[in-house]
Parts: sequence; C-alpha cells; structure tokens
Amino acid sequence: MIDTHCHINDKKYESEINDIVLKAIDAGVKKMICVGVDLESSEKSIQIANNFEAVYASVGYHPHESKDAEKGYLYELEEMAKNPKVVAIGETGLDYHYNISSESIQKKIFNEQIELSQDLKLPIIMHNRSSDDDLLSIIESTNLNNGVVHCFSSNWKFAKKLLSHNIKLSFTGMVTFITEPIHEVLNNIDMKDFFIETDSPYLAPVPHRGKRNEPAMIRLIAEEIAKIKKLPTEKIIDCTTQNALNFFKKLHN
Repeated sequence: MIDTHCHINDKKYESEINDIVLKAIDAGVKKMICVGVDLESSEKSIQIANNFEAVYASVGYHPHESKDAEKGYLYELEEMAKNPKVVAIGETGLDYHYNISSESIQKKIFNEQIELSQDLKLPIIMHNRSSDDDLLSIIESTNLNNGVVHCFSSNWKFAKKLLSHNIKLSFTGMVTFITEPIHEVLNNIDMKDFFIETDSPYLAPVPHRGKRNEPAMIRLIAEEIAKIKKLPTEKIIDCTTQNALNFFKKLHN
C-alpha cells in the first residue's frame, strides 16, 4: 500500500517518528508521502524522507498558511523540489470553509504553485473545501492536468468535471464514517483514477475515529472502499498502489 498523503512531520509524532514509520511498514505500507504545508514543514518532510527509505516528501503552501508566504517562497520551494525524494508540489489549493487566509491570497499562492509544478513537471496536491467552483475555474484557466484533489468529499458531478481534466482523486478515512456523497463517487469512479491516503494525524478511520491517525491504519480505508465497490480488498490495494506509482513518478526512484 502507498499512503499518498500524511503529515508525519506534525508535532504530534515528534518523539516517536521512528516507531510510526516502522509500524506502517509492518502493516504493509511500502511508501508514504509526508506532505508540507509551509516552508518549515516542507523542510521537515524532506528530513524525514531522507531518514527513511519508505518515506517521500512534498513541498508547498497550504491555503491556511498562504497569508504567511513571504517574497521568495517560490524560489525556496523550487530549491527543495530538487531533492530526489520530493515527489510533488503541495499541499496547496483553496479552503473557503475556514478562510484563515483571504480568498484572494489563497488564489494567488495556489496559482503560483501550479505554475511552479508545471515548470518542474511535478504533480500538484490540492486541498479543496467549500471552494469547488473556484478550484475548477483555476484548474481550467491554468490548463492543469497533473494534479490530485486529496481528501475528496464533493459529489460525483464535480468529480466528473475534475476527472475530465485528468485530475485524480484521493480518499481518506472519511469513507468509513461519511456515506454521501463519497459513496456515490466511489461507486462511479474508474479504478485507475484514485488513490488512498490517511491524512494523518487527522481523520482516523472507524474504529479509531477521534484518535490520532497514522499511516498504519490505511488498510482500513482500502477495506471500506472494497466493500463499497464490491471488490476484493487486494484489488483495491493493487490498483491504488499502481495508480500512485504512475502519478508520482519520482516514487520509483
């Protein structure tokens, strides 16, 4: 299995990162992508990736943090992305639910990171909450066709629009405790178009809901998707693993 999105750079894991990674490997996780949300966490992602063969990194500015992006941040992200273990730009995108950063700042920083990802020919990891229309508009205006919307929770109508632009979707432990519209999307989505992720330390799947999530729990997500799609769990694991390898090309390194 590949956990395509986790935040094991979070302070919640600080003293036990070694145990968290080894536990994930023991649970069948072959690779995990530790995701940056600003310069500091992106650097930490790279440090962890350099320390563990199974861990890779992404570097980016989350919409919440985008208000803090200082002049020159793109150059720093570009330099970080030269590391062979950096497989993507992000997490970036839009979040109009909390609006911790203003919509205009979020859009500016998102657009800049899309341009960087296109220049570097790296995929981009996108956050989307209560911002479907603007997210799609930016994807269309930038001709973005190498991205994933992580923690997907919108409806099938919106999913189809994203998929038509070759944007992939990724599913978290939410599949174990929220039925619609996620189940509708999973029932309709082609096997080649999605990944699985934990988004650790958030969104722990049932029966661990409310506790700290970790990459070792990803099999529970695969098992739930298998039930929804009425397929063997191993089929879900095989397909999502291959999809992730096809998408995050530097994972092969």
